[in-house]
Amino acid sequence: MSLAGRDLITMSDLSTDEIGSLMETAGHMAEAIGFDSPAAGQTFAPLDRILATCFFEPSTRTRLSFESAMLRLGGSVVGFADPKASSASKGETVADTARMVSGYADIMVIRHPSAGAARVAAHAASIPVINGGDGPHAHPTQTLTDLFCIQRKHGRLDGLTVGLYGDLKYGRTVHSLGTTMARLGSRCVCIAPEQLAMPDRYLDEMEEISGERPAQVNTLDEVLGELDVLYCTRVQAERFPSEEEYQKVAGVFVTDASVMERAPESMIVLHPLPRVDEVHPEIDEDPRACYFEQAGGGVPVRMALMSHLLGLEAPRSSFAGFGGKHETRSEPGRARPQAESETLPASAIGECTNDKCITRQERFLEGEWYKLPGDPPRYVCAFCEEALDG
Repeated sequence: MSLAGRDLITMSDLSTDEIGSLMETAGHMAEAIGFDSPAAGQTFAPLDRILATCFFEPSTRTRLSFESAMLRLGGSVVGFADPKASSASKGETVADTARMVSGYADIMVIRHPSAGAARVAAHAASIPVINGGDGPHAHPTQTLTDLFCIQRKHGRLDGLTVGLYGDLKYGRTVHSLGTTMARLGSRCVCIAPEQLAMPDRYLDEMEEISGERPAQVNTLDEVLGELDVLYCTRVQAERFPSEEEYQKVAGVFVTDASVMERAPESMIVLHPLPRVDEVHPEIDEDPRACYFEQAGGGVPVRMALMSHLLGLEAPRSSFAGFGGKHETRSEPGRARPQAESETLPASAIGECTNDKCITRQERFLEGEWYKLPGDPPRYVCAFCEEALDG
């Protein structure tokens, strides 16, 4: 089982054994760079590998941690952090950008505001492609970073209760984390008002995996006492259809000292950052507030991921630290719907109606649908993975 040469577009591209192998390698990387004891860090030998960072959307943690990870591995970095500084401003497609970057680098990470853009890049590129976040769709390396922090704090990833709190509709981090925790044998509780509720497609997937549909509640106090992890999210203002709609929910979710007074002593607070006003700075010194340590862990995690995808680190064949459903995968990882279904062209079904989908933006891109088993069958866009309306 090897990740060498593969892409990472969604967490379903990885089996649970592969996730475990990445966590193990991330632990070795953390020790090597002195994550807990900076003075103990070591320098890696120069590495003849180049990472391309193609960021069509703003980023601090994801971009800098990828760049730091490659530099700590001894490699080099090229790329752009603003689409206006790239040929996208001249009308170049994502596919053409990915083809060109393949000639300049050994691996690339892409962030883009359109759902499915990373899959377009992966189809076009001849080098491994990592999804650094594609609109409201997925953010797999953030999930790996989340898992690394949870495992360090709780010693396991199975048998936990994780509260997903805040903007569950547009927050791509919870979309990736919720389904992954279900695969690993943990339980998620969704905490959000109706207008920001977790989309049914993710609830359906978690229920299919675990046999139990995640509970949905409107207020934190309904479930606070049973949580091992409180995963807070920012309300994604940039993804709302209007400022008026955003203002209806802005400032609704606040984790402050009063919340921590009522919370279990063993509960940790995570946040993918940046925060606005949903996590008050007054709890920063609480040992249960782990969001800055969580962000820092993105460096060893991304070092581990790139090492595996570049074939620099031999993955272990199994990992005994997880519960849940173990899977092995001999073929390159592919998203769950794509692996288990027939693919049909858009001409046979119709165009994707999701206005955030890359098929609505990318010229020369023909849409595709996955036909999922069922009676009647369901159709899911091959790029943004949204279901066909009606």
